[in-house]
Amino acid sequence: MLLLDFDGTLVPLAERPEGVVVTRELIDRMNRLSVLFEGRLALVSGRAIEVLDDFGFEGLSIAGSHGAEWRLPDGSRDGLDRPDELDEAKAAFIKFANGKDGVLFEDKPLGAALHFRLAPSFADASIDLAKGVAGDLHLQHGHDMIEVRVGGVNKGTAIAELMSHAPFAGFRPIFLGDDVTDEDGFARVGDHGGHGILVGRIRDTRASYHLSDPNAVNAWLARALEPAG
Repeated sequence: MLLLDFDGTLVPLAERPEGVVVTRELIDRMNRLSVLFEGRLALVSGRAIEVLDDFGFEGLSIAGSHGAEWRLPDGSRDGLDRPDELDEAKAAFIKFANGKDGVLFEDKPLGAALHFRLAPSFADASIDLAKGVAGDLHLQHGHDMIEVRVGGVNKGTAIAELMSHAPFAGFRPIFLGDDVTDEDGFARVGDHGGHGILVGRIRDTRASYHLSDPNAVNAWLARALEPAG
């Protein structure tokens, strides 16, 4: 079974969350791989399922929002409820981002994020604000961003949920990811006899293997579709 992070793994990171480019070639490759793996392919992302569907992945299994929601190959869906604390965090993040050039607010069904890739001078203030409003929410660090989201889930629990259902159950998992948010996933697949593949800059990681960037990932995936011999 093949499990793939999205941002920084399948596509390069963009300055703005909505700025990533998803080609028809990539969507076709994912659909063909899903057929090759008999449905045992899924995206495991911090993005919401609806956002990934808008990019063109509506035919795939997805564990979205860091594992707080998921969709199986048969189309069935489940997920956690949105806590009221998120609305308070959202209001604080919007107020903070307003008027700060380069600070971007991202609303999610089960989270709220501040991106400061375009405004690194506001990194510490963004993180401090998130810590202040998190309360019982989970504080999630990422590439040039900070997020508060529903607690009790991560990409490791997302993978465990997928592996408890057909057609994923009983198969050895391979998970590709680039961010610190993917480390829980690397640990989980290792517990199940699988392997993690770190994408991007080499760092301390629980992954077993490494690919240099999304271009290398897509080249590796494309080779899997080449005719044998």
